[in-house]
Formats: sequence, C-alpha cells, structure tokens
Amino acid sequence: MGRKWVHTLILVSVTSCFAIQPPRPQSKPATTANGVFLGRSGKPMVGARLILCEAREDLARIRILADVPTAAVDQQGQFTLRGFEPGRRTIIYLPAGFNAAIPNEIDISALEAVEKSILPLMVRVELGKDTPFEARPWTSQFTLLKGHTFWSMGAQMKIWNATVRRGQRGPFLELRRGGLWLQDFEDKCPIKFDAWGF
Repeated sequence: MGRKWVHTLILVSVTSCFAIQPPRPQSKPATTANGVFLGRSGKPMVGARLILCEAREDLARIRILADVPTAAVDQQGQFTLRGFEPGRRTIIYLPAGFNAAIPNEIDISALEAVEKSILPLMVRVELGKDTPFEARPWTSQFTLLKGHTFWSMGAQMKIWNATVRRGQRGPFLELRRGGLWLQDFEDKCPIKFDAWGF
C-alpha cells in the first residue's frame, strides 16, 4: 500500500511540474533584407507598401507569410523587410494611393492561361516590346497594366513580362519571363525589385 502511494505522489509531482510551465513564445526570426523598388522608368516607387509572400507554384497560389513581413518604400525607393523565414519568396504590393483588403491566399492560376496570338506566324518572339500594349483585363480577376508583353508560341501567346493588378484596387504582382517574380530571401540579402508597368 505504501509503494502505491509513493508512486502516485511522484507521478502527480512530475505531471504538475510539466503542467505549470508556461508555453514559450515563438519569437520572430532576426532576419532582415534591404532592397530598392523602382518603376521600369527608373523612378522610385515612393510610398508603396510591400508584403513578402510564399509562392506555391505547384498549386498556383500566393500565400501571405505568418507575422506578415511588410515594408514601406522611402523617397529613394529603399525598403527593409524584417522577421521572415528564409526561402524562395515573392512580393505583392500596393502602390502609393492604393488601399485594398488583401486575402491570405491568392489564386494565380489564371495568369498561366494562354490566348489566341495576335501574330500566329511568329514563334518564340516577345510581342509588345516596340509598341507597348494598353492595359487589358485578363480573366475577370486580373488586369495587365500598360506596357505588358506576350510570348508568341505560334497560334497562342502567354503573358511574358507584366505588372498585374488583382481586382480594381490590388494587390499588384510582377511577372517576368512567363512566371511569377521570385527571389531567394536570406538574412542580409539585397533585393532589386522593379515594377514593369510604372
């Protein structure tokens, strides 16, 4: 009888010791990345708000990272992102003067769609380099800003280089050479980000 009592007492003591320890708070990583954000014209994208996101290319989705690393662009076009987990990332943004509710996840599968080519005899040629295309809707969700280009594949063409706006107010994202703009983000890495349509 005495042994059972001692075993029970030890078990209760050990259990309560684990139970009263408070959970350790998750601290943000101490990572930082400095960069410059310019329009293709070379002008700084002053006042733009940048949001670092995870790109799930396999699912054609962009997802906002936990703790939402954000930055504002200063008068010289410079910005600093802090507290992110290293990895291959993209940036979505709101230019100065734009304000929009940003969902946690954005489906970008429509940006992979193709359209009937305006020059079907041209193959492996970038269209729109010499004469810029005007802004145009791309499905019901996105708009390609003025100056975008297409890659002609004969009968079809796809988006090649573009600034893309989601809905009427954004957010905005960048496509380069037929894919989402991506960069490996590590601590202290330099970032050169530009807006094709500005």
